[in-house]
Amino acid sequence: MGEMRVINEEAVPWTLGRRFVKDGVPRYVHNRFPIARLDPGPWFGRVRYDPGMRVERHQHPANEIIYILGGELLLGDQVCPPGTAITLQAGTTYGPLIAGPQGAEFLLIMNRDPSGRSAEAETETIPEG
Repeated sequence: MGEMRVINEEAVPWTLGRRFVKDGVPRYVHNRFPIARLDPGPWFGRVRYDPGMRVERHQHPANEIIYILGGELLLGDQVCPPGTAITLQAGTTYGPLIAGPQGAEFLLIMNRDPSGRSAEAETETIPEG
């Protein structure tokens, strides 16, 4: 039989992801990922970018949906305000992603772990300050 789980995101700690330094000021990606997952997928989480955070062009080995909740995200030359959905097929190179002056917050759904690990694999996270 199948299994059902109910998860409140507060049970998943924020962790620090990528770091970007501009004019001597560090900016970070903050992750609550995954909040929920099934193996092989989907994986679901919440991501927050500090104001001015920049993530260079990159790709993931998973299909993605990014749904902007707050702030603003610049994707290439396209401004993505709250309510914007971005869909990406696995292997699509995209970016840079640049957070607006208030930062950016979004939901991230992937059809598998973006690292390629299984749900049971050990992962190291760096807790927020």
